[in-house]
Amino acid sequence: MSNPARPPSDAPLTSQPWRHVAPSRMAAWDAAAGRPVAWAELHGRIGAWQRRLDSLAGPGQQWLLHCRSPLEFAVALIALWARGDSAVLPADDRPETLQALAFRCRAALGDLPDGVVADPAPSPPRWEPMDPARRALSLYTSGSTGEPRRIDKTFAQLDAELAAHARLWPLEGRLVISQVSHQHIYGLLFGILRPLCEGAPLAGAACRTPETLGAWLGRLADAPQAPPGAVLISAPPPLERLPETAIPPAAAGRLTRVHSSGAPLSAAASAHARRVLGTPVEEVYGSSETGGIAWRDQRRGETWTPLPGVEVRADDEGGLWLRSPFLGAPGWQPQADRIAPGPTGFRLLGRADRIAKVGGKRLSLTGLEHRLARHPDVLRAHALPLPGRPHRLGAVLQLAPSALPWCRDTRRARVAALRDDLAAAYPASLMPRHWRFVASWPSNAQGKLGAAEVARLFRDLDDPRRPRWLGVETEGPARCRVTLEVPERLSYLVGHFPDQPVVPGVVLVQWAVALAEEHLALVGDFRDLARLRFPQPLLPGERATLELAVDTTAAGPRLAFTLTGQHGCHARGRVQLAQREVGHGG
Repeated sequence: MSNPARPPSDAPLTSQPWRHVAPSRMAAWDAAAGRPVAWAELHGRIGAWQRRLDSLAGPGQQWLLHCRSPLEFAVALIALWARGDSAVLPADDRPETLQALAFRCRAALGDLPDGVVADPAPSPPRWEPMDPARRALSLYTSGSTGEPRRIDKTFAQLDAELAAHARLWPLEGRLVISQVSHQHIYGLLFGILRPLCEGAPLAGAACRTPETLGAWLGRLADAPQAPPGAVLISAPPPLERLPETAIPPAAAGRLTRVHSSGAPLSAAASAHARRVLGTPVEEVYGSSETGGIAWRDQRRGETWTPLPGVEVRADDEGGLWLRSPFLGAPGWQPQADRIAPGPTGFRLLGRADRIAKVGGKRLSLTGLEHRLARHPDVLRAHALPLPGRPHRLGAVLQLAPSALPWCRDTRRARVAALRDDLAAAYPASLMPRHWRFVASWPSNAQGKLGAAEVARLFRDLDDPRRPRWLGVETEGPARCRVTLEVPERLSYLVGHFPDQPVVPGVVLVQWAVALAEEHLALVGDFRDLARLRFPQPLLPGERATLELAVDTTAAGPRLAFTLTGQHGCHARGRVQLAQREVGHGG
C-alpha cells in the first residue's frame, strides 16, 4: 500500500485526484494503531455523506461544517464539493459562533449540536465537476484585529496556492501530522488539502501533545506499511512548549519537515524546535484573506521569501502591498503590516501603527508595546483599548517564568515597576489601567490573540464573580489546565472573612464546573460531590493553576479538578453530573 509521489498539477484540487486513485492505496494512517487506511474506506464514507445530504436537500447548498477528526472532515468536505455544494467553516464550536452563522446554511454537519452525520453504511460516491470559479468554502478571520470577518475562497484560489506549495515543499508520500485546526486556512491547506491533492496520507486524528507526536513517530519506525517519514504542521504555541525529550531516540530522523504559521517564531523558539525535532522549521507568513505570502527558515536569517507567484513591494511609509494569485481581487492590494525590502525578500517590521484615542489624546499602541517589550522580563506585549471601556487601556504581557507574580504583593510590585519604566515617555493617563500577566501567549486555533481570548482575559471587569482568566492549555478533548488569578474586587470576598478575605470553597467548585463547561464542553446536571478537600486557602491576588479532567461513568459525566498555587494545593475533588438529554440531527 505504498504511495508513489504524484507529479505537481496546476489544478491539484479541481482535477479531483481522489476520483482516480486505486482503492487499495493508502489515504490515511491510523497513527494510534499504526495501520494504514485505504481509499476504498474513504470512498465509502464519501458516498455515505452524499446519501445523507441527498436526503435533506438537492445540490447547490451551503453547509456549516465542523469535524474535529481530520479524516471525517476530509471526507465530508469532498462529499459536499462533489455534490456541487459549498462549506462554511466556523472558527470554533462556541454557541455564539454557531448561532451567528446558522442562518447562512442549510444545516450543520459533523460534531456540532444537532449536527447531521453520515449514514452508517458505506455507499459508492458520485463525482460532479468542480468549476474553478465556484465558491468552494467560506471561513473567518481570527478576530485578532476586530470582529471575525467572512472570507470566501474559490476553487481557483485554492488551486493556485496548493500548486505553489507542492512545487516548493513536495510531500512525496510522507505522513502529514497536524497540531492546528483545519477550520482555518493554514490548517486546511497544509493539513487536509495538500495530502489529499498530492497523494500523501494524513494522520487520522489531530496530534494534541508532544508525547503523542513522539509515540506516532516511533510507530513510523517499526510499523509495517508505514509512510516514509512525516511532515509536522504546527504553530508557535506548541513549538515553544516542546520538552527537550519530545522525540524518543527510536523516532529520530522520521520527521523530515516542520511548518509553522499564525505568528512569527522568535529566533530562540525556532532554534529550540529545530534542536528538539531534528529538522528545519519552515515558517509561513500570510492571513485568511491573503493566503500564504512568504516563507523563511531562520537558519538562513530573518528574511522572508515570497511564495512562487506572489509579488510584494513597500510604499514610502514601509507599508506592504501585495499582488497574488491567491487573492480574490486583481492588482496591488495594501496590507496592514510594514516591511523592509531586501535583495532576496523582506523583513517584517510589525503591523502599521495602531492609534487609539485615550482621554482625548492620540496614543500609538505600537509604540507603547515596543516600550513595554524593552523590559528584560517581558517576552511579548499587546496593548488595547478595552471593549466597553474605550478610554481605558489594557495590557497583556507574556513574562519570563521567573518574573510571573504569584501573589498580590508581587503583582503590585510588577505593575509599579512597569509603570516606572513607562513614566519617562508617557503620562499616567496614557498608561494601561488593567494588566494581564501570562506564561504562554493566549491564542485561538490560528495561533493568534483573537477577540474571544481578549474577552476572556478581561471579562472579570464586567462580572465580579469570575476569576481572572490567564490562559488554557488543552490535552485533548477531556483534559485541560487553566491559569487563573483572584481579582481583589471579587464579590465573594466580601465578609469572608473580615480580617483576611478568602475565596469560599463552594466558589472554587463553581469555577471548576464553569471552566470545564467552557473548555471541555462538560454538560450535565449536578448530582454529587466526592473527595472534596481545601488544604490551603486561596487569597486575593493569588495565582493558581486549575487542572480539569472529564470522564464518563454509568451515572453521567464526572469532573475531577485540582487547584494548585505557589504554596501547594488549594482545592481538589470530583463532581458527578447526571446525564442531560440533548437532541441529535435527524
